[in-house]
Amino acid sequence: MRKIVWIIGFSVVFLFHLAGIIHEIVWLAKLTKPMLIPFLGYFFWDLTYGIKNRLITLFLVALLFSWFGDLLLMNTADPSFFLYGLICFLVAQLCYSYFFYRIMGQQKIKFSWLLFFPVVIYYAVLISWLAPQLGGMKIPVMIYGAVISMMLLLALHLLYMPAIRAGRLFALGAVFFVASDSALAINKFSAPFPHAALVIMVTYGLAQLLLTNGALQYILREKSRHSLF
Repeated sequence: MRKIVWIIGFSVVFLFHLAGIIHEIVWLAKLTKPMLIPFLGYFFWDLTYGIKNRLITLFLVALLFSWFGDLLLMNTADPSFFLYGLICFLVAQLCYSYFFYRIMGQQKIKFSWLLFFPVVIYYAVLISWLAPQLGGMKIPVMIYGAVISMMLLLALHLLYMPAIRAGRLFALGAVFFVASDSALAINKFSAPFPHAALVIMVTYGLAQLLLTNGALQYILREKSRHSLF
């Protein structure tokens, strides 16, 4: 029941944020965006409180740096804030990546080249498309692109774990995250497109919600499984 309440609460804030974007109500969009990640953070912390698992702290750190990134990217007046926001999201992606890597180890999931090549091809095509327009941001964007691609690759591996539902949530969340950041990069550096802000935030909000829900399901499942022994 608590989980449903948290998800409904997040959904209400998220929908108000999207309404602010759609109807160009700037104050509403700015008010609700900083609330999204803290909502998920409290949701995750509340439902895992008392469980001893280092993955909980790791995931909360990822959410924290995502929140820092959100706050910094809201400042569009100073271009340097975009770089600072990118660095925060880079740290978040490293945390997510290590989170997935730890789960792969726990579940004894072997590396799959069938997953590796499509992710690398996507990264190579996107960077090749963006590179001519990146200017001084070329290296930071390439590094961030490589890290989020690694996060996606590791998340896709979790489709092979016994906790099928959590694995699907992780994989879908990672796909939405890559879609959001790809749309942001294309809109900012290459070809601005209509309703870009809406596309970016819909995919981003869904990504964070799915990843949080997947992490919650996995940790609660592991707690239940180990309590039987």
